[in-house]
Amino acid sequence: MRFLDKNNLGDDEDWYGNSAAVRCYACGKVFLTSQVLHRKGRACPRCGKCRVMFTKRGVEVSEAADQL
Repeated sequence: MRFLDKNNLGDDEDWYGNSAAVRCYACGKVFLTSQVLHRKGRACPRCGKCRVMFTKRGVEVSEAADQL
C-alpha cells in the first residue's frame, strides 16, 4: 500500500480536486478514480488487482481486497 504525494506525483499519476489517475501496478492501465463517484474506491477496470481509494490520509493505492 502507498499514498500519492500531491507535491511529488509520478509521471503516470495525477491528482486534481476530487479525482486521481494512477497506473495499475499489475497490468499497466491508467484509470481515473473520483472521490464523489467511487465512494468505496475503484479497482482497476482491466484486471481488478489494484485499488484506489480516497481516505482521510489522502489517495491510497493498494491491492484490491479480493486479491489479498
